[in-house]
Amino acid sequence: MLELGSNKLRRLENIDHLVNLTQLYVGKNKIPTLENMDNLVNLTLLSIQGNRITKIAGLDRLVNLEQLYLSENGITQIEGLENLHKLQILDLARNFISRIENINHLSELEEFWFNDNKVATWDQIEHLTVLKNLQTLYMERNPIYFANTERTRMDPNYRRKIMLTLPNLRQLDANLTGVGLNCTDSTELRLGV
Repeated sequence: MLELGSNKLRRLENIDHLVNLTQLYVGKNKIPTLENMDNLVNLTLLSIQGNRITKIAGLDRLVNLEQLYLSENGITQIEGLENLHKLQILDLARNFISRIENINHLSELEEFWFNDNKVATWDQIEHLTVLKNLQTLYMERNPIYFANTERTRMDPNYRRKIMLTLPNLRQLDANLTGVGLNCTDSTELRLGV
C-alpha cells in the first residue's frame, strides 16, 4: 500500500517500478492525467479522488483492479474502463458526467457511486440493468433527483423510479432498499419505495 494523498502532486512519477503494489492512494492532489501506471499490474485498489483528471485513460494494463475511486475530478465521460473486468466498486461521484455508458462489460460491479453528476434523463438508468451484481447505487443530486429546475425539491418518485428499473438493489443512496433483508415477521418492509 502506498499513500501519497494531500501532497500537492502534479504528476505520478517514479512509481513504475512498484510492480507488486496492490493499493495506491493519491487523493487530494493536483494530478491532471492518469499516467506512469502501466507496470502496476497488481493494483487492486486505485484512489485518485479530488484531483484534476478530465479523462479516464491510462488504466488499460490494470486488469486486476477491483476498486476505482475517481470522485471529485473534472471527468465528463465514462471511458477507458474496457479492460477492468474485475471491477467491483466504481466511484465517479462529483464529476460532470451526463451519460451512463461504456459499462456493459463490468459484470462484477457491485457498487456504483454516481451522485452529484449531470444525469438529466431517466433512460440513463436503463444502462445499469446489465449489471446483474449491482447492489449499491448512489445517484442523488443528479438532475433526475430533483422535481424542479431550481434543484430545491427532491422528486417524490425518485426512489420508486429507480427501484422499478433496478429491483435487486440493496442500497440506494444512503438508504437500504429492503431487498435481501431477512425480516422476522410478516410485515411488509417499506423503506420509501
